[in-house]
Amino acid sequence: MKTTKNKTSEQFLNIKNFTPYTPEPEEALLTGAAHLKSEDGQDWYTCQKLFSADTLKITYDDNDVITCITRDISGLWPAGQSVAELPDTDENRRADISGGWQFKDGKVVQRVYSPEELRKKAEAEKVRRLAEAESAIAPLVRAVKMKLPQMRRLNGWKHGNFTA
Repeated sequence: MKTTKNKTSEQFLNIKNFTPYTPEPEEALLTGAAHLKSEDGQDWYTCQKLFSADTLKITYDDNDVITCITRDISGLWPAGQSVAELPDTDENRRADISGGWQFKDGKVVQRVYSPEELRKKAEAEKVRRLAEAESAIAPLVRAVKMKLPQMRRLNGWKHGNFTA
């Protein structure tokens, strides 16, 4: 089992890389249920009992990005993820699962994006803004096109041309 220490030297769990597996029938804790095993061989159902009730539990991916935060370990299903526990402090509770927080060296930190990630974020923002602009402009363009013939007809009536 892998653990990390914090400043007060308490032990907090950090169990890494859970992947699906099929246990032998006599080893299955829950018949017919899906099972996960960590990189060091721990079954997910068994190791849930190791986590303290009064801590935060987080899941994080291969890039250390936090994907879930909870106090209730039984609510997690960390397939393809790692699970760590942290003290339930204001500092740790400031994190969210927006993709902007990471679990690095046993701590919750704001994510530092790579140049490639920043490029992809900028491209996604550009696409979002263009779509927003298009959805705002398209009805206005249609309204202008539809009203031009109506405006000509109205001007005709105003000027005595009833056939316009």
